[in-house]
Amino acid sequence: MSLDQLAKKRWLTIPSNTRKKVEENVYCGNCGVTTIVNYEVDSSNFRVFLEGYCEKCGSKVMRVVG
Repeated sequence: MSLDQLAKKRWLTIPSNTRKKVEENVYCGNCGVTTIVNYEVDSSNFRVFLEGYCEKCGSKVMRVVG
């Protein structure tokens, strides 16, 4: 299993209400706190992170999950 598959599996083990809170609490350099949309789940150095776009302005944003 690849690291990205493990990251997605780890992300999906988090309860859906908690995942939603994480998705809605992402920092955008233009907008401040925003919601991440159209994101991919990736991993690096055993951390899961979300890479996607700001719901408000469309800028790229990222959120480290753990």
